[in-house]
Amino acid sequence: MSVPWTSGAAPWTPEAPPAAAPCPRCGDPLAEDQDWCLRCGDPARTVIAAAPRWRRPIAALIALAAIALGVLAAAFVAITDDDPPSPRTITTTTTLQPGALPAPGTKIVPPPATPGPTTTGTGAPAPTATAPEATSQP
Repeated sequence: MSVPWTSGAAPWTPEAPPAAAPCPRCGDPLAEDQDWCLRCGDPARTVIAAAPRWRRPIAALIALAAIALGVLAAAFVAITDDDPPSPRTITTTTTLQPGALPAPGTKIVPPPATPGPTTTGTGAPAPTATAPEATSQP
């Protein structure tokens, strides 16, 4: 059997924690060195910095993307730029009787000069080129 301790002093009791501030969100008591509430996760004594401004960087990225697309489109057009087809020219040949005048706005083209035989430096006619005859083999 044990004898209770009986000295003139008061029995030992654990010290009460220092007065803790409550959480601003849920009211749970916080320790002095506690920065975040363990119950709700809200910052107790921590000041959260404001979010950086994100609209200007996003606008700059969109502008850069638009410029890049414009440059790519211009490069594509430059690479694939084909000459447009030449305009169609319709030629109509009209034979006029000697002394007759052509209709107004008609272009008169002189007849081509017929080439005569040419001579080489020796006075002999120049040889003419002839196409080889096509032969078919059975």
